[in-house]
Amino acid sequence: MGIGPYIPVHYLYNVHHEIPFGYLIAIYFFYTGLSAGSFLMSALSSVLGIKKFKPIAKVSGVMALTLLAVAPLHLIADLERPLSFWRLFVYYNGSSAISYGTILLTIYPLMTLIYLWFMMRKDLALGAKYLTNWRGKLYRLLTLGHLDTSEASFEKDQKIVRTLGMITVPLAFLVHGYTGFILGNVQARGLWNTALMPYIFLMSAIVSGTGLLLLLVLFAERFLSAERRITPERRELIDDIAKMMPWFILVDGTLLISHFIVLYFAGQNAHETAWQMLYGHHQWSFLFDEVLIGLVLPMIIFSIPKLRKNLFMLIIGSFMTLYGVVYMRMNFVIGGQQLELDGNGWKTYIPDPLHVKLIFTFAALEIILLFGLMFLLPITEQRYPPLVQPLKGKDIKGTLTMEH
Repeated sequence: MGIGPYIPVHYLYNVHHEIPFGYLIAIYFFYTGLSAGSFLMSALSSVLGIKKFKPIAKVSGVMALTLLAVAPLHLIADLERPLSFWRLFVYYNGSSAISYGTILLTIYPLMTLIYLWFMMRKDLALGAKYLTNWRGKLYRLLTLGHLDTSEASFEKDQKIVRTLGMITVPLAFLVHGYTGFILGNVQARGLWNTALMPYIFLMSAIVSGTGLLLLLVLFAERFLSAERRITPERRELIDDIAKMMPWFILVDGTLLISHFIVLYFAGQNAHETAWQMLYGHHQWSFLFDEVLIGLVLPMIIFSIPKLRKNLFMLIIGSFMTLYGVVYMRMNFVIGGQQLELDGNGWKTYIPDPLHVKLIFTFAALEIILLFGLMFLLPITEQRYPPLVQPLKGKDIKGTLTMEH
């Protein structure tokens, strides 16, 4: 028995997808950016040969190493089965950016460690020779038996440091740049699918890396140096670093403006996401936290000499750059996923409380590791007194003095 003519019925489903990249991934991008930015600052003296920046090379090298040691923990914690992360090293996919990222996250910290060791070998060898306390024993252990303190050995170390730096600088670019490539290749996400994405991430990394470097150099000179104060020479060096910040911020801001101009006049998905950033759900976090606090106010502080040379304002401006880049990572990573794929609807991201706890736990670990190494290693200029010469006319054996 017929029931009438066949009438096709079409169903349209708007599948609501979860937001796979949450706070853990955004903060992972932040850590890798800080590491890349700090290593590039270290390369100013070791690779480019700008001697006035040599005193900051060790601090920035330690920054790069410790940040890359903690950053992958965010990726592992984000996995549903964290203990299965080893599969990334066993199963390689030549067409996957994540496989390349796994290789980079392995090679880059190892190269940074070797680079830092050769940079510090002179001070470690001298400390092993002159110091008789626990620090001297530690330095002797860290020299790995290479106790030669001749000028020829030091010159050889510097040549090796320069070679290693030339190899590691591209790795630093790639480690953070590949995160931009991963996002830029997601065609369904209008906020991400642009060739500018790697450059936006890299430039903001340099801004935040320089901001953190300024804070740590101030701390090291005030509490870890032999003088226990910021000398006029170091004040001048800090000001030279701070002078570069307006240019970094200018390039970062220019890339950001260019990106949003393209988004606003692009397809529906891109336009809607840009609208949400400028006028909608992310307006406050984007315009206030990222742009005003993270870019505009630091630009003012670092551009005006009177403000820049005020240590309090310098510290405030440096913290602002870190604050702004954290929000940049969250706005781009999470905001880029909140628009429904059909362009209708905006998903609310509710972070997993466990993920938030892990982020603060990893931050505490980073602080302990960073400041612990800064305390243990000779990151500031070391002064070891020469052998005491025998008194004239007397056969008195020279003695060693030590400086704690």
